[in-house]
Amino acid sequence: MAYLRELTKDVEIHDPSKAYKGYTLYAPMFGNMAWLVDMKGRVVNYWEFEHITTNHARFTPDGTLIWMGRGPEAIEELASNSTELVEVDWDGKELWRYDDQYLNHDFICLDNGNLLIMRYTEIPKDIQTHIKGGIPGTELDGNMYGISLQEITKQKKIVWEWKNYEHLDFERDMADCLDPRYTWGYANSIAVFPNEDILISMRHFNTIARIEKKTGDIIWRWGPEHLLGHPHSVSVLENGNILCFDNGLHRRWLKPGDPLEVGTAFEASRVVEVDIETGEIVWEYVDPRHIMYTNICGSAQRLPNENTLICESKKGIFYEVTFEKEIVWKYRTPFVILRPSYFGWGESKLVFQAHRFGEDFRGFQGKNLDPERFEWVIQKKSKKAREEEEEVKRRLARLGY
Repeated sequence: MAYLRELTKDVEIHDPSKAYKGYTLYAPMFGNMAWLVDMKGRVVNYWEFEHITTNHARFTPDGTLIWMGRGPEAIEELASNSTELVEVDWDGKELWRYDDQYLNHDFICLDNGNLLIMRYTEIPKDIQTHIKGGIPGTELDGNMYGISLQEITKQKKIVWEWKNYEHLDFERDMADCLDPRYTWGYANSIAVFPNEDILISMRHFNTIARIEKKTGDIIWRWGPEHLLGHPHSVSVLENGNILCFDNGLHRRWLKPGDPLEVGTAFEASRVVEVDIETGEIVWEYVDPRHIMYTNICGSAQRLPNENTLICESKKGIFYEVTFEKEIVWKYRTPFVILRPSYFGWGESKLVFQAHRFGEDFRGFQGKNLDPERFEWVIQKKSKKAREEEEEVKRRLARLGY
């Protein structure tokens, strides 16, 4: 996978007195590498994998890295379909792997050592007939896929499973007229409550929901009434509230009195903190210039100092903002990815999520975090990369650009 490094200043804003000091982990989508950078944007470690990712990588509590890879057996039509979870140590040595052709978007490392994974699951034909909404005729070879959650052990045993079509309401949970039917109930992120209940973001329903793990019942919902637009990145905060990245895509048209200002947020993204008891938004971040927008992906992480790390995915920009909404750290990924042809030719800076880890993170103990051990070299583009770029330019020219 080709990476092009732009000669730009990666960190545009940094206030050391207000930013949460640590290291930021991210994996550019369509690339095969994960990067760990310090507050100055300098690489302190990286990992290289055989296959690309269309999702992200996470540290385990012990500091090993788990990578979501997309191998050649992936189903192209299923958005963000991955096929493998690969765990490696600090030096990239493979420790464990889990292969599943239907993996999707997110996974969580649980306190008991198991993993909670998200995957596609085929919806039985007799149930498909009851599902409403979506673009008519957009089933995939007559099939529809829902989302299942599975808790798996490191011995690859499934010890718990939840399938969305067994618990959702076919009258209420309908995709809008702009979304395909073959990924009904499409979800993109999960989190876990202290009592092991699960929080899930259901993009096409503009809804985040709480699943009671013991019964599988959905016991709390939030979203459409507060103008969520295809949300991502849900998390449970220490104060019991919910944090969510609200993309803004396909958001209902705003009216006077709605939570966001009229005429400013229809095509803008925001981060919201929700009181789960009252359903009220108790904090939100909207770029005052209304230019923070990513129609897909995106993430928000509440940091220990009460700041929030935001990933504006399509532009590959990370912001750290204070509770008072001041930007105290801003980073632009310097890596440009040449996307595979099945995602559409072109260059991309897309990053699914960014994760900050403090200097006291257990996984960093005894590790070499010196950025000076790396040296950047400007490398001439390969013949194949130049040919791909020329093809993109020709296609753009035919479109009038």
